[in-house]
This record gives sequence, structure tokens and C-alpha cells, in this order.
Amino acid sequence: ELDFEETANETIEMPDIKMPKSRVYAKLDEQNRILAIEGEYSLSNIQNFDEWTQIEEGEPCDRLNLAQSHYFEGGLYTMDGIPLYKWDGEQVVARGEDEIEADREARKPIVTLAEVQSAKLAELSTACSQAIISGCDVELSAASGHISLTAEDQINLTAALNAVKQGAAGYPYHLDGQLCAVFSAIDIRLLAQAAASHKLYHTTYYNHLAAWVRRSETAEEVQAITYGTELPEDLAANMANILGGVETENEEL
Repeated sequence: ELDFEETANETIEMPDIKMPKSRVYAKLDEQNRILAIEGEYSLSNIQNFDEWTQIEEGEPCDRLNLAQSHYFEGGLYTMDGIPLYKWDGEQVVARGEDEIEADREARKPIVTLAEVQSAKLAELSTACSQAIISGCDVELSAASGHISLTAEDQINLTAALNAVKQGAAGYPYHLDGQLCAVFSAIDIRLLAQAAASHKLYHTTYYNHLAAWVRRSETAEEVQAITYGTELPEDLAANMANILGGVETENEEL
């Protein structure tokens, strides 16, 4: 006869069922920077586990099961694609700012000295052209002021100078911001002389800057050269010698 009361009071032992652990794997590069991560639910994405490193195992949770979106709160990379974390052999650690900045520097394209020189020459040439166009101050017999030397201004001044050379007593011209007037032959020649001297100075200066750029041996030296910079002693002496020996009075533009 069964004793139901005794049977009801018996403790039924349940088998000890262990829940499987959840794992997280990381794809590392040669510097142990973490490039990708997979949690338990996405381990099927890994084709060759030999190329991945298990970085954690624990009780199932979203952090481990959904590691791609839950393991790193701030994401795996910076906004410009630099890995934020690395594996030190035992645990995941955040990479330092110096490491991240070093990665940024390493990503910058390597620019050759020739490329730096070419860019600098173009920059200086543009500055030279602008300096010429900006013109110069002039002192005339009857007035003083400033003249611009755009391509059109140079054509007009050349026409005025040619007219004077052919015997004209004067020719219409104007100083910047002033009303057009008939300038005497002497003043037309003074205008042409000032313009020619101005243009000669800047073209000669650019030529010497260009020589300086081409002989520079480092990108840093090239980058330090700007329009208006004082020339090295040897180049400055050569330029002074050239300008000192040139007669500009009768030169055409």
C-alpha cells in the first residue's frame, strides 16, 4: 500500500543542467588592434576561428550575445575610422590618444619633396602675379598717386608710351581713383619707368625665390618660404646686382 503522505514529502532531485556560456571573439591586426567583433549569436559569421581571438566568455546576456552592437558602448572606431580598442593578451583595453593620433598621422599620404616644391612654386607664382597687378606708387611732375598694372593697364600704358615715342606731347591716362587726364610726355615716361621697375623687381624676386625652393632639401624648408620673405644672403646679393645694373627708363612693359 502506497503512503501518499510520505511520497508527497519526498524531495525530487532535478538534474544539474548547466547553461552554455556565451562567447565573444575579436578580429585583431598585427598590432592587436580590434578590427571586428562577434558575439554568441553571430559566431556563424566567422569562417576561420584560427584568425580570431576569444576575448570573453560568460553567462548569456545581450552584451555577449549581441556583441556587435552591445559590447562597446561608444562603438569600435572613431568617427574617422581609427580603432578605439586593443587586446593586451588578457583583456580588452582602450587605446590611448597618442596611439590614435599616431594612426591618423600614418594614414596621411606621403608627399614627396618634388611635390612640395611644385606646389610652393605655383603659390609663389600666383603671389608674384598679384603683386604686379596691385601696381605701384608714382611720383610725377604734376601729380602723384598709384597705378594698377592689370593686363589691360599694361596694354594701355604701353600704347601711351609708344605714342610719346612717336612724338606725341601728351597722352590720356589716369591714376587709380582719379579722373582721366592728359599726361605730358615726361609723365608718361615716368609712369612707364615706374611700372617697368615694379614689374622687373617682382619677376626677378620670384625667380630668386624659385631658385631657393629648388635647392631646398627638406619639405619643411620649402614650406617656410613665402612671398615677401627675405632672400638668403647669396641670392639677395645676386638680385641686387641684377637690379642695380638694369636701366629701366626706356624699357617697355
